[in-house]
Amino acid sequence: MTRKHHPDHAASGGGNDTRTDEKALPEHGLVALLGKQGRGLISLACDALDETSGLVHEMHAQLHAKNTADDRELQQQLAEAVACLETTHNYLHMLSNVLEQRWPPDPEDPDVDP
Repeated sequence: MTRKHHPDHAASGGGNDTRTDEKALPEHGLVALLGKQGRGLISLACDALDETSGLVHEMHAQLHAKNTADDRELQQQLAEAVACLETTHNYLHMLSNVLEQRWPPDPEDPDVDP
């Protein structure tokens, strides 16, 4: 089976920062740490989503094969795919919290729910 791999998605948060914002973020302190945490979390979310996709793809192939797979094996793969998807959700939720810490919503923004 061939899986997609995102080489730029290292959990360590390495990679090129191509931000072109007018205001540069601090290189040290809490904002810098939250930036590293955010890059790590999005990388982990991508990895978890890739694993989910790979498992679902394997299940798809097994279900469409001439010799159908054992239902127990499919149930095990399904449970693992759901666990990977839930892990993806958790990483994205954690990323949301990090982003809120870095860029809290403007209380006067009409699009922000109180």
